[in-house]
Amino acid sequence: MRKEPLTEGWGRIAWRGAMEGAAGGALFGLVYFSGAVRRYPAPPFLAEYAALYTATCVAWGIGYAYLAATQPQVNRFPVLSGLAFGVVVYVVAQLVLYGVAAEQIHTAQQVAFGLSAACLFFGLPVALIARLLERTR
Repeated sequence: MRKEPLTEGWGRIAWRGAMEGAAGGALFGLVYFSGAVRRYPAPPFLAEYAALYTATCVAWGIGYAYLAATQPQVNRFPVLSGLAFGVVVYVVAQLVLYGVAAEQIHTAQQVAFGLSAACLFFGLPVALIARLLERTR
């Protein structure tokens, strides 16, 4: 299978990805943290937590932007790509959290809420913004 050459520079991919990740992270944060998180980190750790959350969302956004730039079929079906991306983000995040013993076993309802929130409020906005930005270049 022949791959398309990378047609845009790394700086543009990083910039677009940072915008996508920040927008998706903000929306996901509003929905997920208001509905699922019962305790916020203590004030001394709140800034660190927010910085880590932002950096993670931006990194996921840059990863998606790179994928969209190198695989044109990703932007052809943004809804399907966004939902699949949300599943990947949720599964990888849970594996990392379980690996560092920062997460507990969830009920089926909690898994369903987290998975649907990651798909609808992170993956889908990232993919739709990537599609929108692709059309404007």
